[in-house]
Amino acid sequence: MRIFVLFFLLAVFSVSYGKNIKLKDLPEELSNYYPPKSDKMEFVELMHLLSTSMTGVVANVREGDWQNAEKWAKRLQENYLKIGKMVKKWDKLLKKDDMEKLVKSVESKNKMQTMGFVQKVGKSCVQCHKSYRLSAKIKFHSPDFEGMNIEDPVSGLDYSLKDYMKAMTNDMKMMRIYLIDGKKSKARKSGFDFIKRFDGMTQMCGDCHTDKLSEKVYFGIEAEKRITTLREAVVNGELTKINKQLKWLSQNNCSKCHNVHQTPYLLKEKFGGK
Repeated sequence: MRIFVLFFLLAVFSVSYGKNIKLKDLPEELSNYYPPKSDKMEFVELMHLLSTSMTGVVANVREGDWQNAEKWAKRLQENYLKIGKMVKKWDKLLKKDDMEKLVKSVESKNKMQTMGFVQKVGKSCVQCHKSYRLSAKIKFHSPDFEGMNIEDPVSGLDYSLKDYMKAMTNDMKMMRIYLIDGKKSKARKSGFDFIKRFDGMTQMCGDCHTDKLSEKVYFGIEAEKRITTLREAVVNGELTKINKQLKWLSQNNCSKCHNVHQTPYLLKEKFGGK
């Protein structure tokens, strides 16, 4: 029984995306139900209520429990109509007649009609998710790094995250360039500046990643060993060892963070980071 319900709901709510994904602009009203305007996440809560109500209808209809099916159908209708009240632009997209017929079919204990209207109402959910869910995830659920400053351990100034990353990346490149060009003192200076800025990242990451596991993954014993080896290689001007340690840091620290945060950040810029 549970397996059937699961597969039925998957059929209702599954979305097939094409090769070209477009981020659609979201209605401005939707911002009223997400931070910073609201910390209650009212619209997300509404989506959870809708999903639960739909599951309640399907499960009880399959079990022949029409009394509870009717209860969930009415809750589904109530929550479904709230979408249009919260976001006026989406009110016209709602299948209100089909929603009403769904409730009536449950009241009349018509299993075939009920499942048919569940499909029709569910299709309107799928269409909306297909158009807007990715945009909502990017705009409202991705960390916003705009306005975030980090104290630069080299200059002592406050840098934006973008400027800090640029300075740290430039240190890394100049360290290599100076070594190849035979300018060892300048290479050491750039190398030490890179290490200081890399270590300085903990002050920003620690604002969100507060548990010990996060520290272990990104700035744990192995990372410390690599930094120590890198520092020694910088002092001795050993380019091969430097490249080896930088490669490890890139794959195990930089890439992991970028894969999680940089991609949605770049997409978020489409919405002006707001």
